[in-house]
This record gives sequence, structure tokens and C-alpha cells, in this order.
Amino acid sequence: MFTESEVRNIIQTKIRQDENIGEQVGGSGHSGYVSYEIVNINKPERVQTGTRDGWRITYVYILIVETEFTYYPDNPPYEYKYRKTVIIDDKGQIIT
Repeated sequence: MFTESEVRNIIQTKIRQDENIGEQVGGSGHSGYVSYEIVNINKPERVQTGTRDGWRITYVYILIVETEFTYYPDNPPYEYKYRKTVIIDDKGQIIT
């Protein structure tokens, strides 16, 4: 079984692979910054994936997009909420 810290590190790595985190420049030359916030990580569940066993982890995170026009309270950052699932092997390597 994995510790909470190990699971969190695996999920953070997966989010960084899936999303373009950090400073951004749009086609019009305007700058922005993309970050994320993990809302929830479910405990790993043992699953059978084809011929091998794995651990399914479902997690929820918010992608936060700030631009140079972001200011509170009138123009807050854009937020996109995602719920995803990843399957890892016993060594913590991502299978799917």
C-alpha cells in the first residue's frame, strides 16, 4: 500500500503531465499563469487490469487560469474542475 504522501506525489506528477502548468503567453501576446489545486484524492482501490493487478486512484482538482486582466472581485481567474482516474502498479508507476 502507498502512503498519502506517495499518492499525492503520483497525482501531482500526473496533473503536471496532463496540463500545461506555469507561465503562458497567448496568441495575442497577453501573459497568463496556470496553476492547480487538488481538491480530493480517494484512497487507492485494488483492481484487475487485463492480465495485471493495479491500484485505481480517483482524484479531483481545479485548474486555475490567471491573466494580466485578473483582479478581484470583478474579474477573478478562470477555474476548471476535473475529476480523473489513474491506475498505477505496485511500484507506483502509471499504467493508464
